[in-house]
Amino acid sequence: MKKEKQNLRYYTKLLYPYIKDDIGLLLFGLFAMLFTSALYLVDPLILALIVDKSIPAGDMGLTFRYAGLFIAVVLASGLVSYLQIVLLSRLGIKVITKFKARVFNHLLKLPVEWFNKRPVGELIARVESDSERVKVLFGDLSIHVIGNVVFFIGVFIVLLVKDWQITAGVTLPMAVGAVGYFLLIRYLAKFYRKIREKYAVITANITDFVQGMQMVQALNRQSKVIDFLRRSSYDKYKLETRTGFTEYGSQSLFNFVYHAGFIVIIIYLSAPKIIAGTATLGTLIIFTQYVSRLVWPLMQISEHVMQIQRSFVSLRRILDLTELSTEDDVFTGTELPVFEREIRFENVWFAYQDEDWVLQDVSFTLPKGKKVALVGSSGSGKTTTVNLLCGFYPLNRGRITIDGKPLDEMDFRAWRRKIGLILQDIYLFPGSILENVRVYNDLITEAKVRQAIDIVQLHDLIEKQEEGLHSVLAERGQNVSQGEKQLISFARALAFDAELIIMDEATASIDPQTEARIQRGMDMIFEGRSALVVAHRLTSVLDADEILFFEEGKIIGRGTHQELILSLPQYKHLVELQMPDGERKDV
Repeated sequence: MKKEKQNLRYYTKLLYPYIKDDIGLLLFGLFAMLFTSALYLVDPLILALIVDKSIPAGDMGLTFRYAGLFIAVVLASGLVSYLQIVLLSRLGIKVITKFKARVFNHLLKLPVEWFNKRPVGELIARVESDSERVKVLFGDLSIHVIGNVVFFIGVFIVLLVKDWQITAGVTLPMAVGAVGYFLLIRYLAKFYRKIREKYAVITANITDFVQGMQMVQALNRQSKVIDFLRRSSYDKYKLETRTGFTEYGSQSLFNFVYHAGFIVIIIYLSAPKIIAGTATLGTLIIFTQYVSRLVWPLMQISEHVMQIQRSFVSLRRILDLTELSTEDDVFTGTELPVFEREIRFENVWFAYQDEDWVLQDVSFTLPKGKKVALVGSSGSGKTTTVNLLCGFYPLNRGRITIDGKPLDEMDFRAWRRKIGLILQDIYLFPGSILENVRVYNDLITEAKVRQAIDIVQLHDLIEKQEEGLHSVLAERGQNVSQGEKQLISFARALAFDAELIIMDEATASIDPQTEARIQRGMDMIFEGRSALVVAHRLTSVLDADEILFFEEGKIIGRGTHQELILSLPQYKHLVELQMPDGERKDV
């Protein structure tokens, strides 16, 4: 219990910043709940007065006045209840919007390594679905729990005042039923948790299949995908159906037994008193009305408490995300980087897991204004070298220095602003060509974007679009070719005035004609800039100032193209595989 209270204080303190600006809405909801609960207690009393006073007295005027009061109470209760629902729904939406914004802002700061280990669909389902469940904490559900408790206490007091003996007779079975229903809801909670887990898996699978739709269609795997999703969905369907049948069947049975049972008990206890003249028909009406109205709130209290508990579980799952270490926690350097002389890798070792080394004792220098190429087989450590230079992962051993200053002592965001990263798999954002080049940075003018496009020779793409630079790209750039995507990424690097251009297999998926276009503009792209180029296709690195040949995480050879042909058999073999004698340059 003490731990639960501590958790409640912790969550309350945590959530207060999200509701402090709208505390008035929350207080109004609480007031409206108390008001409607009070009004809900009044109308059975009015009915009792009509039966016990106005009808026996034959006073139609008094009857109509009581009837008018009854209608006024019902209308007032309905109006206040409506305002309560509307305003608290508004509060819930405002609060959860702020909450989601905080979660997403935190996700933006998590290390790349974390995202590489998480399915996108599962992450979306977790954040979106769990956030929606948390919303009930700020909406009318929490207020309803309090309202039902207040109503129950109010009813119990009124019934005790009216006739404590009849009240005592219905209290025990009511308590037994409430405890039984609470245990049922608690039992069902584990099944709902499994349903949510299956939902997250299905969402992740659908996301993966949609992203890979081109390959699914190319390989005619549609039927297999449908079968796979049908099986996983059927498992969720069976579990959800069985759980729903148990819950709603139990609710219906509970509702029927309690309504019928309590009416029988009340009649059994009150009839002798009415016959003897010690109780009135109004008392019977009050008891039957109140007890029938108590059945549903009792069921709701049990269910709502469980829903709130599940909401706190969802809140905990989301807070687990916001408590993950961000890049600000991992990369704590504050010094502004200055790149005027050279970048040095000094005896760098790195492993993604334990001591399964991807890089082993890697050392090299990238002088300012020079072009260094990394070649070698897949998995030899080239892309990892790029990731370390971009500050995506901390080093295990060794160090990287910029003009003699360790990279881990520098402001990593300021360092990344000096880098133009061009990857093989280009992600295009929703929006126009213009926004995809400047990536929503309004400080980059349209004129600067056009200049970058001129350099990378992207005129053809712009000219064939009806709205030119402002033409909207399809999702993931499906209305442009792979080569055009790469040219857009080149334009990005130029528009951001990158001092260091990093190309990771940037021309691997480009046709020879497009690669030739890039090669013709390469001198302008690299003019005044340093370049680190990872390449499988040697045609893009023949003019590099130095080529580093990677094998199993080590640099086994370095030099110019001509020097490596003479000194490294592995490099010479690679050249012979890629370039027939007629296409080789001075081999």
